[in-house]
Amino acid sequence: MSGPAKVHPLHGNQMHAVAPEETVWLSASAGTGKTQVLSSRVLRLLLQPRVEPSQILCLTFTKAGATEMAARINGTLAEWVRLPDPALFQRLEAIGAPSDDETRARARTLFAAVLDCPGGGLRIDTIHAFAQWLLGAFPHEAGLVPGTRPMEDRDRVLLARQVLAELLTAAEREPLGDPQMLAAVADLSLRMGPEDVEAYLLRCAEAREAWFGAGAWQEPMRPRINQVLGLPADADADFLAAICADDAFDVRALRRCLDVNREWKAKTGQENAAKIEAWLAGVPEQRAAGLDALFGVFFTKEGKLRATTSLDKLDPGYAGYVADVGECISAARAMASLLALADRLVPALRLGRAFALAWDEAKKREGLIDFDDQIRQAASLLATSDLAEWIRYKLDRRFDHILVDEAQDTNAAQWRIIDALTGDFFAGLGQHDEKLRTLFVVGDYKQAIFRFQGTSPENFEQARQRVKQAMRGAVDAAQDMRLAEHERPRPLREYGLDRSFRTAQPVLDFVDAALEGIGHEEIGLREAPEVHQGEARPGYVALWRPVGLVTEDDPFAPEEEEPVEENWFSRADRKLAEQIAQQVRRWMHHGFPLVKGGARRAGPGDVMILVRRRRELAGLIVARLHAAGVPVAGVDRLRLGAPLAVRDLVAALRFAAQPFDDLNLASLLVSPLLGWTQEDLLAHGYRDKGVRLWSHLRQIGHPVVDTLNELLRLADYDPPQALLHWLLVGPWQGRRKLIARLGREANDPIDELLNAASAYTASATPSLVGFLAWFDAGEGELKREASGAGDLVRVMTVHGSKGLQAPIVILADAAGNPASRGGRLDLPDLHAPERKIPLPGLRKEDRVGRIAEHHAAIEREEMQEHWRLLYVAMTRAEEALFIGSALSAREKVPAENSWYAKLALLFGPEDEVADPLWTARFEWGALGELPPAAPGTRSVELPLPEPLPVWLERGAPAEPRPPKPLAPSALGEDQSPDPPWPPGAGSEAARRGVLVHKLLERLPEVPEAARGEAGARWLARNAEELDPAQRDDLLAAALAVLAHPDWRALFVPEGLAEVPIAAVVGGQVVSGKIDRLLIEPTRVRLVDFKTARRPPLDASEVPVATLRQMAAYAAALEVAYPGRAVEAALLYTAAPRLIVLPADVLAEHKRVLLAAE
Repeated sequence: MSGPAKVHPLHGNQMHAVAPEETVWLSASAGTGKTQVLSSRVLRLLLQPRVEPSQILCLTFTKAGATEMAARINGTLAEWVRLPDPALFQRLEAIGAPSDDETRARARTLFAAVLDCPGGGLRIDTIHAFAQWLLGAFPHEAGLVPGTRPMEDRDRVLLARQVLAELLTAAEREPLGDPQMLAAVADLSLRMGPEDVEAYLLRCAEAREAWFGAGAWQEPMRPRINQVLGLPADADADFLAAICADDAFDVRALRRCLDVNREWKAKTGQENAAKIEAWLAGVPEQRAAGLDALFGVFFTKEGKLRATTSLDKLDPGYAGYVADVGECISAARAMASLLALADRLVPALRLGRAFALAWDEAKKREGLIDFDDQIRQAASLLATSDLAEWIRYKLDRRFDHILVDEAQDTNAAQWRIIDALTGDFFAGLGQHDEKLRTLFVVGDYKQAIFRFQGTSPENFEQARQRVKQAMRGAVDAAQDMRLAEHERPRPLREYGLDRSFRTAQPVLDFVDAALEGIGHEEIGLREAPEVHQGEARPGYVALWRPVGLVTEDDPFAPEEEEPVEENWFSRADRKLAEQIAQQVRRWMHHGFPLVKGGARRAGPGDVMILVRRRRELAGLIVARLHAAGVPVAGVDRLRLGAPLAVRDLVAALRFAAQPFDDLNLASLLVSPLLGWTQEDLLAHGYRDKGVRLWSHLRQIGHPVVDTLNELLRLADYDPPQALLHWLLVGPWQGRRKLIARLGREANDPIDELLNAASAYTASATPSLVGFLAWFDAGEGELKREASGAGDLVRVMTVHGSKGLQAPIVILADAAGNPASRGGRLDLPDLHAPERKIPLPGLRKEDRVGRIAEHHAAIEREEMQEHWRLLYVAMTRAEEALFIGSALSAREKVPAENSWYAKLALLFGPEDEVADPLWTARFEWGALGELPPAAPGTRSVELPLPEPLPVWLERGAPAEPRPPKPLAPSALGEDQSPDPPWPPGAGSEAARRGVLVHKLLERLPEVPEAARGEAGARWLARNAEELDPAQRDDLLAAALAVLAHPDWRALFVPEGLAEVPIAAVVGGQVVSGKIDRLLIEPTRVRLVDFKTARRPPLDASEVPVATLRQMAAYAAALEVAYPGRAVEAALLYTAAPRLIVLPADVLAEHKRVLLAAE
């Protein structure tokens, strides 16, 4: 959060717009202090005696805008708390608020009041966040199931594929399958490609109005499709044939053309005559099929009527006949195209409808809700649901003042939410007549640039008319009621802001000249915009000569160039990126004058580089800046799978999942993670045909195999997040290597990849293959907040720069062709224009009739937004604007409707000057004087990382004591193994020892009087292979041990079995498990069972390793029970035999144990 924002005095319309009692519609040009006006409006409202913070709702377009507004308001309120009275007086006067004692006292309480209001502050939200809050506040009324969560991009892709797979599976199922649906998917895939088919089906899912509610599309669809295309509902092939019949087609004119061509003795004339005659001889159905042949007689391949000069000599009226026939042919062919398109649309829309219905069910099943659902359901909740009136009543008691920012980027569905919230504001006096209720809307038609997100500037104008009409109606009603002046509602106040506090006047003069040259109609404005008023300071605009523009005397004409790694970029793009980087580097080294805020030299953070679209050029510019030593923040937004650091790490994961993918393994080997060069790959990767690279590397025993084997070993057990962490900070040191090769900007995508792995782990059962499939399914974006880039060059799209500015702005790709991307077209239903019918990708020949009209309208809207985008780009500059471009190999000059071509018209030959880097440039305005460099300053260079501390390169020291616990059973093995058993005796003795051990474990829990009977029953069940005499011997031996006069106390129920123990003995942790333990007030007694095949006869024959183990147990017990004597014994179950260990023997081995420490 930024610090407290200084409130600059408001002027003119700014001051009028913040009047808290007025409903205002504000049109604010770029840089005119819109955010300041919004913030001041909120402050003025808060200062009103009867306005509480919870009554104010601010809606904006972006999270960044909401955050900035909240920071400004909260910072100002926090500042008011501690300001002296004179300073607070000035602050209130600056925003037009009263400055009396009562108002100043209220101002000092507002910060606490805002913090105490529900939610912990003012409600300043994006429209989506508000819709989400509204649905959360009324989940039952909205029909949401418990656990519903917003849908992420990956959820969307994975769910779409799942729904399509389920549809296809059902369509294949016999006997109730749907072969027509399978055929529709196959046809669309051939025409569009799988990804475009998926996108089209999602468009169908978004067009809910087409499939749900009253008037929704259902079978049969052909009549409605015909109507949408502008055809009669019953149009079919017979309808086309009827158009070609004698009574509908101008056969008289066609027969006259036949006669004239016959008179023309040239070969072409005779061929044409034969084609016309054949067409006329056919029945209507045959004529419909032969339209293309007839078309070739009168039209060129480009669709223009052929010249008739030679035939006009034979009949002066021939051109008229041709025109009449041409109209008939064109109409018939258009009808044929539309009928063919209708044939294709029937299965496509049937598929789209089935997908939309299944998609809706799948979202409910999975508890998901997407952004469109949030807006739609929130609007329905407020406007059309059964409980809408009650919900609006509840909200009316909360929100009395609504402010809407960036209103030009609010779509129709979002406006329905705003209309529902404010509808009662202007519906007469109502129950709130004693309260102040206002609406404040700010936007700028010239800055409407998000059409691709469904917004339309027309919505902005239509909403203004609705509010204006509603308020006029309220005013008229008040007059009819003869209310007193103070009781009458106020009319809508409309103001404009054209005074820019951001941009220098020379730059704004250039912007005004550009708008005049483009024409206000081409931007979508009904009237020419007001001339901008800017800051009276130096401003400069330069148009660089396009890279790739070649003239005969061009010293920079392209030559044969050396092969480069980035050969997927055009030569012109590579050169453009290189020259931009060198230009910025020169500014940093030689100085570039800036005057705003005081004369100074430009730094890296003063430069913003804009591109029209998010493509590879932005990344290439970042790379060139980095190579030139210019500090750069990287592109503002990129796909998570695009950065090289992410690709290298994912390649390592792919290898762990599938080591025999040769291409992936080769990519991993030459990545910074393993550091091979291309020469290394050729030297060690060359192998026989059919041999996998991984098999080859293992066969030749290359050292890299051990490194990769460790990765494979971990991949069998570790989840993806842990595996990535090991790759980054483990033995591979991936983060350090990637940053050393790719620069510090690699940190962000690496961290985002870790976040993605964490998100996957939280949403699914983690597996490596599952994570890779999940990762590949989405196009997650990494967004860098450019407003906090620090002193670094920013590279971003024009859309991403909205709301930002910089002293120096470079338009990098101004020569880009604005031609329509086409293909996507939604036709309005004739019965309900708000219902849009999505059409799949259309070919050029499909654009006829109603489709041609709508396609032309879309192209016109896209061109208008193209010019509005230029306005936004130019007005980001505060003091200097530079325009550059690159031409492809096919282009001789910039495209006619490109930004570059239009802006170049503003310069004359006298404006051209030589430029050592760009050959030439055209200039507008002038720069200020370059101030001298500050003493001791140096040229800006890319900051190198600080040297790593020495400890980071060394292994971590051993952990302090206590070390790893010592198990007494692991103190050593007896060097003399047991002697072998006589033949056949080993298994019997082993079996005997096991049975005795089991008896000694179980019988102590049985009362002494019942042990004999219990032991006999147990042996009868578990030792059936022994005869009764053998079982009796085993039982007697076990009972004899339990009855030993000195140790029988251990084998009573009060004794403990299998007792774990841990204690620190001489600085060493001893940890183990004691078979039998008895704790008495003065002593502790333990017995450890042994299964040696040849038990010793007495303590002197006990192996040393066993004595050490018992000494360790005794030492641990002495620590656990200080002051008590410890007695130990061994029970050898093979005999069985109980051997008591003397205290001096234990003490001797305890001393050996401590000495070893």
